[in-house]
Amino acid sequence: MAVNRRDFLKLMGAGAGAALVSSPVLQALASPALPTTLRPPLAATEQDPIIHMLNRVSFGARPGQVEAVRKMGIQAFLDQQLDPARLDDSASEARLGDLITLDMTPAEMIAAGKTKRDVIVELDSATVMRAIYSQRQLFEVMVNFWSEHFSIYHQKGACDLLKTADDRDVIRQHAIGNFRDLLGASAKSPAMLIYLDNAESRKEHPNENYAREVMELHTVTIGSYTEQDVKEVARCFTGWSVRGLREQDAGSFIFRPRLHDNRQKTVIGHVIPAGGGIKDGEQVLDILAAHPNTAKHLASKLCRRFIADDPPAAVVERVAQTYLSTGGDIKSMLRVIFASDEFLNAPPKFKRPFEYMISLARAFDVDNNGMLRPVVLQQLKAMGHLPFDWVTPNGYSDYSAEWMDNLLLRWNLAIQMVYGTVRGMKIDVIKLARSNGAIMTARGVLDFYAQHLLGRPFSVPELDALWQFAARNGEPALNNPAGRRTLIDAIALIAASPAYQYR
Repeated sequence: MAVNRRDFLKLMGAGAGAALVSSPVLQALASPALPTTLRPPLAATEQDPIIHMLNRVSFGARPGQVEAVRKMGIQAFLDQQLDPARLDDSASEARLGDLITLDMTPAEMIAAGKTKRDVIVELDSATVMRAIYSQRQLFEVMVNFWSEHFSIYHQKGACDLLKTADDRDVIRQHAIGNFRDLLGASAKSPAMLIYLDNAESRKEHPNENYAREVMELHTVTIGSYTEQDVKEVARCFTGWSVRGLREQDAGSFIFRPRLHDNRQKTVIGHVIPAGGGIKDGEQVLDILAAHPNTAKHLASKLCRRFIADDPPAAVVERVAQTYLSTGGDIKSMLRVIFASDEFLNAPPKFKRPFEYMISLARAFDVDNNGMLRPVVLQQLKAMGHLPFDWVTPNGYSDYSAEWMDNLLLRWNLAIQMVYGTVRGMKIDVIKLARSNGAIMTARGVLDFYAQHLLGRPFSVPELDALWQFAARNGEPALNNPAGRRTLIDAIALIAASPAYQYR
C-alpha cells in the first residue's frame, strides 16, 4: 500500500486529475476536491474543547478518553496531569521491563557488556513507549519539550552511554519542577558536559561551547550578553568535568579544582569574586535563571509549544511574569497557559512527526507484539524526528513550516497503520469502532472515526462527500471483503487527511 517516490512525483506532476491505482487514498489526499471537512480546521472553536485540550497537553486522545475527561471535568484532568505522582503509571512502566539499561550507570552498562547501540535503542524505545502508553501525558510532553530545549545529540562521543542518565536524573527529575533546579542539573550532566565540550575545559584553555549555548539557547538568548561575557562564563565553568573510565563512579560529574580559573570574573554586569571554585559556575546559573530575558525566552517557547508558532505577546508576558514571581516554577507557568483565552482559542498547530506518529498510535489503541519499537524508531528516523538525534544544540524546531516536507511519509504511515501492515502494531479499526460504541454500519463507523480523530461528527453533506470518495472503487460495507476494504480506505483517508495533521 506504500507509495514510492516515482508514484508520488507522477501524482504531483499530473495535477488534480492524477490517479494512483495502487492507492485511492493518496489519490484522494492529493485531489483539490478533497472534502472540506478533511482540511485543517480554522480555529479551536470548531473542535470539542476536550479534544483540543488533549491534543495540546497530551500526545492525543486514546479511545474512551474524551468521555472520561468530560465526566471528571477539564480542570480536574489538568490538576491530575500537573501532579503526575498521583497517577498510577505502573502498567506503562511494566512495558519497559526488558530495557535494563534505563536504570544503569555508564559503568554498569559497560560491565554488563552493553553496546552503545543497545543503550541508544533502549532509551529511544522507552521514550516512544512512554509517550504512547503513559497515563502521565503532560509529564511526557514536558519531558519532550525539555529534552529538545537542553538538546543533546546522543551519538557524539560518550553521549550514547551518558544520555540515559541525563534523561532519568535531569529531564525527568525536573520536567515540571523548578527551572533553576533543572538548569543546574543540566549544567552538571555528564552528557551535556561531553556534548558541549566542557569536560576538558581548563584554566589555560577555557572551552566556550557550553558557555555560549547556556546563554544563547538555554537562558537569556542572543542580545543579552557580549562576547566578553561568553569568555567570562567559560572561565567560571572550567573544572566542571566527568569522571573517566578508570575512576570510581566513571561517567559521573566531578569538579576538578586544579583545572579551575579562580580569578575574579564579571558576567552580565555581576562581579564574581576570586577564589569561588565551583561556586563560580553556580553563581552564573543563578544570574542566568533570574534574568528577565530568560523568563521571556522560556515563556515564548512554552507558548509556542502549547498555543501557536507565533504566540500573542500578552500571554507570553503573563507567563514570563509568572516565572519571575514564582522563582521559575514550571507548573505555575503551565497553569497560566492552560487558563488563558489564547490557549482556549489557539489556532491549529501542525503536528511534528513524533507527535503525529504517537497520536496515531494512541488513537488506534496500538498493541505491542514485541516488534513495535524498532519499526517505530525506523519510521521516526525516516521522518527526521528520532529522539535525541538532532546534531546541533538548538534542538528540533517547533515551527510548523520546518515540518511540511514529509507528507508522503506521513500519508504512507497512516495508511499502513490503518491497514494493520506496520510490523509490530496490532490494529483492527473495525473492532476498535465496535468496542467503543459505534453504530455498526459503514456510515456509522465513518462517523465514529470523524468524531474520534477530528473531534466532531460529520454533517450529512460532509459524510456524503466522504462517502463518494470511498465509493469510487465500490460501496463501503462491513459484510463483504471488498466493501470492508473500501471502508478502511475511507478511515485511512481521515487519518492521513490534512485535518488530522494538526493538533
